[in-house]
Amino acid sequence: MRLTDALRIAPKYIVAFIGAGGKSSAIACLVGEISSEYPLVVTTTTKLHLDQSRLAEAHLVIQDDDALSRLPMMLEEHSSVLVTGEAIDGEPKWSGLDSAMMKELAIVAKREGATILVEADGARGRSLKAPMGYEPAIPMDADLVVPVVGLDAIGEVLSEEWVHRPERVGFLLGLTIGEYLEPRHVAALLQDPAGGLKGVPEGADVRILFNKAETADRVNDGRAIAEELIGLPQVSAGILASVASEQPVSEVVGRVAGVVLAAGASERLGQPKQLISWQGRPLVWHAVQAALGGGLSPVVVVLGAEAEKVRHVLNEEPVTFVKNPVWSAGLSGSLASGLAGVGDRVEAVVFLLSDTPFVNAALVRALVDKHRCTLSPLVAPMVGARRANPILFDQMTFSALHAVQGDRGGRELFQRFPHVSVEWDEKILFDVDSEEDLQRLKDFG
Repeated sequence: MRLTDALRIAPKYIVAFIGAGGKSSAIACLVGEISSEYPLVVTTTTKLHLDQSRLAEAHLVIQDDDALSRLPMMLEEHSSVLVTGEAIDGEPKWSGLDSAMMKELAIVAKREGATILVEADGARGRSLKAPMGYEPAIPMDADLVVPVVGLDAIGEVLSEEWVHRPERVGFLLGLTIGEYLEPRHVAALLQDPAGGLKGVPEGADVRILFNKAETADRVNDGRAIAEELIGLPQVSAGILASVASEQPVSEVVGRVAGVVLAAGASERLGQPKQLISWQGRPLVWHAVQAALGGGLSPVVVVLGAEAEKVRHVLNEEPVTFVKNPVWSAGLSGSLASGLAGVGDRVEAVVFLLSDTPFVNAALVRALVDKHRCTLSPLVAPMVGARRANPILFDQMTFSALHAVQGDRGGRELFQRFPHVSVEWDEKILFDVDSEEDLQRLKDFG
């Protein structure tokens, strides 16, 4: 998977990289991926080593007040342009842009349709760090902040070899120099108000880059940390990557929500399917258990017909209820109500029906795992050549889902978006639509 796709970068974004363990390498990776698609500006708000001029195709050094006026012409001639201040006397580094110059740069770059990649922190080539009081220098209008961590520091000792300012990290974590770094330490450092999320502007998205995920142990460590951190309000995802590789990203761990559709009246059957009892519980309860057991969060239940009865049978479950005020008009209203209920910063949504009792947590988890490795717009189970429910919809499809009208579900999106599948057992095709189905359900026990 491309790093660009994992970070969900779009034209005119301002993306700030902080932390340690591969910021410059990540920027270089993005330049290679994006520069043939739309213009890029690379810059720094701190300092950049002189040899980093190679990060972009051209280099604009700000030497006077009119320097930025040359940027549009440079972007016409070159796919990427590095913008820095002048070289620092006595140091092999280019100076960074101050906040006023960054604002001017943003105006010019966005006018040209360019995305800005900002190195907003220094780490002297180490894999882990904690910022000082004056760090990081994140532009206040950043759309995306990418804290970077080198997973190769886990299992090593807290020292200058692996950590920039190890005393500062030790102070924040309660460690002494020479103690071994564990995944829990990295997780704690990233969550500390003075640590990995320090200075992130309100409203900016955060996607944490766990770099050097080159072994199974490192991938497992990164995944465990990411799954803990995506519970934080600002953090959308953790990205497991080795940015120097040809295929840099192996997995994107993000929050995937669940929507259980339980608004219908089941007029053909003559009774609400969601309340039919099976194995001592109503069918809607089984759908909720599949969602919760599959790791979906939040889980939203869409109500319509028999709303209070459905609410009552689920009153002890950790779910959110939303009402579809136009439930009788068809399925599209429930899709829109469910999407509205999941809130912001979810990577995807799995829509579950309330009359498919053999859809379980294992299937939901398989859909999520497939999405993590592909970020495919759509992920569905397949039984032979037949597509089944539930279906996972990536966030890039949400606008299209909102546009669905009438009693149509999201299946029409398969004609518009790429999709992948997971093979599954034919029992998930069973649903309750008739008296005959009810009898079969009883026979299943």
